[in-house]
Amino acid sequence: MPTDQNRTAAFEVCAVILAIVLAWLVTRWGLYPLLGVADNAPLILRPVSGFFVAWYLLHRRGLGWWSMGLNRNIAWWQLIVAVALLYLAIMAASRWLVPPLSELLDMPTPSRPGFILYIRGNLLATLGWLGVGWVVGGFMEECLFRGFLLNRVAEIFGGRTLGLAVGVVTQACLFGLLHYYSGAYAVVSAGTFAIVSGACYLLIGRRLWPLVLAHGIWNSVAIWNVYRS
Repeated sequence: MPTDQNRTAAFEVCAVILAIVLAWLVTRWGLYPLLGVADNAPLILRPVSGFFVAWYLLHRRGLGWWSMGLNRNIAWWQLIVAVALLYLAIMAASRWLVPPLSELLDMPTPSRPGFILYIRGNLLATLGWLGVGWVVGGFMEECLFRGFLLNRVAEIFGGRTLGLAVGVVTQACLFGLLHYYSGAYAVVSAGTFAIVSGACYLLIGRRLWPLVLAHGIWNSVAIWNVYRS
């Protein structure tokens, strides 16, 4: 029988997903057409909206992002090792796992140039996207997907091994779908990223800062490479 905790967790997951969907509708069909932004531009409002709704839901239960692992102590050298290992794991997965998996699922690399290519040689735009890559990508997305959604989905299924496995997979699927604006290949790539990060989150005692830093560095390298290309 579902308990009150299960029901609360299910309600909160649905509320966050609804916020993300509403942000997608507003951005894709209202804000971006009004501003003349290309339809393959990142829909930043979605993770931002989900982050603040999740924050509110934590607050109403007397909690904060600390309860998701944002302030759990970790020695500086352990932090460096965790970030380095996670970054290498993501790099290995993106190089040797994503391409064959995408081919298996018939999700080829997109033929359309990416939206962010306009920052080539544009230092000001690059700095702006680096800020987005750290604040939205590194911080908000890790708190929302690996912190909040993983744990709340796990709570729906009892919070044990099965629940945690479902939580890792669910947040990875949602995270992958958020990148569909870049094409089907990006869904597989981002989903794989989220699986690796979600597993790491559990392995290191549900600490978020290593994930935040690794994600921010990953985004920074990608953005800087576009700038210099």
